[in-house]
Amino acid sequence: MNKIFKNLLSLTAAVLIIFSCFAFTASADARTTIAFSNNNPKLNEAVTVTVTVSGAEAMYSTEFDVSYNPDVLRFESGDSAAGGAGVVKVAGAVSGATKQSYTLSFTAIAAGSSTVAVSGKTYYNENDDNLGASATMNVSNPDPAKSDNADLKSLSLSKGTLSPKFSAAKTTYTASVANDVADVKVYATAADGEAKVEVSGKSALEVGENVRTVTVTAASGAQKTYKITITRAAEGETSEPEQTSEPEVNPYEATVDGVAYTVATDISGIALPKGFSASVAEYNGAEVAVAKDADSNYTVYYLKAADGEAYAPYLLSADGASFEKLKYAQFGDKTYILAEIPEGSTAPDGYYDTFIKIGDFDVKAFASRNEELSDLYYVYCFYDGSFRMYRYDSKENVLQRAPEFKLVTESENKLPQNAGFASRFKSLSSNAKITVIGLLLAALVAVVLIVLLVVRLAKGRQSVDNYDFNEDMLFRADFDNVTVADGGKNEAKQEENKPRESEE
Repeated sequence: MNKIFKNLLSLTAAVLIIFSCFAFTASADARTTIAFSNNNPKLNEAVTVTVTVSGAEAMYSTEFDVSYNPDVLRFESGDSAAGGAGVVKVAGAVSGATKQSYTLSFTAIAAGSSTVAVSGKTYYNENDDNLGASATMNVSNPDPAKSDNADLKSLSLSKGTLSPKFSAAKTTYTASVANDVADVKVYATAADGEAKVEVSGKSALEVGENVRTVTVTAASGAQKTYKITITRAAEGETSEPEQTSEPEVNPYEATVDGVAYTVATDISGIALPKGFSASVAEYNGAEVAVAKDADSNYTVYYLKAADGEAYAPYLLSADGASFEKLKYAQFGDKTYILAEIPEGSTAPDGYYDTFIKIGDFDVKAFASRNEELSDLYYVYCFYDGSFRMYRYDSKENVLQRAPEFKLVTESENKLPQNAGFASRFKSLSSNAKITVIGLLLAALVAVVLIVLLVVRLAKGRQSVDNYDFNEDMLFRADFDNVTVADGGKNEAKQEENKPRESEE
């Protein structure tokens, strides 16, 4: 019985060890991390990539490949590393450590994006684990070729008509207004989104000639000046020729949160998200430039503040009355639109609703109840024409597709009260299923041990109850005089040592 009991204890320990190993391996990817010395290096700048491997037990070696974009980065050197042309191979002995870091040196050779990905294995004495991780860096060019375009794309007045008709090549204009017109605004838009426009001169008009100038400064510093001479008629005079009034509101102007913005009429110099193309739309009765995806899920307008240097993407409300900034995230050269979770959809069991800040925006996300995955969040994004779930690593600032994460309807996520064990088990996440299986195995082993213990105690009690006591076997004063016959010499010796009766 003791042998059986010991075997059962060994079996229990083995089951628990196997279960713990199985549960740990489920999050093996978390053992590999990638860190950059600079996520946004400049052209010709050195950058360091550190790959850290954490083993489940003492490691004796690691072997993995590090892939990168050879058009953007050039491999220089590294710990236990060799390679180039887009792949670096790393192989090194660890000598019993449970954590090891490898440093690789690169040089940024061109502006652009590069995803650095790790794939390989770490080896223990009797088994191994897969390694896998990726992160993206973006190399910028601090001195790109700058445009000399200092042309205007549009020029108009709030009152009066330009003469001659506007053309980017013409730089001198005149206009005449009646005496009751005391103020004229000048509206001007640069042809190049990187160029700056400055209007000089008072909007309030004196009787007679009033000069307004529009100076356009290109990104390279080149300048071009447009001159407008506005003549205000004296009291009682009629302007010649008679001028028609134009609306006070600039059709290309919008107000967002009390700040004046200009709506772009040309987006040819703007990098559009993948899957989007330039198009046109109507705003305030004027034609403006927009970006649309193939299925017209999004119509994106580009607005720039008066003191801003670049256009930003916005969405126009359904009634056309207001703009709201487009929620998006930029990772390298990829732009992901942070979309709203479809109405009636939610995360599967094992996750909860929360919010996470990505870039400049707070977005709804789902997070795992597993504390070991506390840095990972699942968000709904639109990219390259499709809506998908993505996994955001808040620690590494990495966004990756998550095809394994499936949204469910709220009704699917709520099991009926009379749902059976199989239905409830099926609804659990993978880690939760592993935990349940381990608990069931441990409970089963515990029950078996308890049953065997009870049986053993019962048999011991039964033996005591069935034992036939003989009063002659009780200890007596003359116990030493009891003769035990076992034959042979012992019996003869005992007979010899028996005291003789005294003769009387």
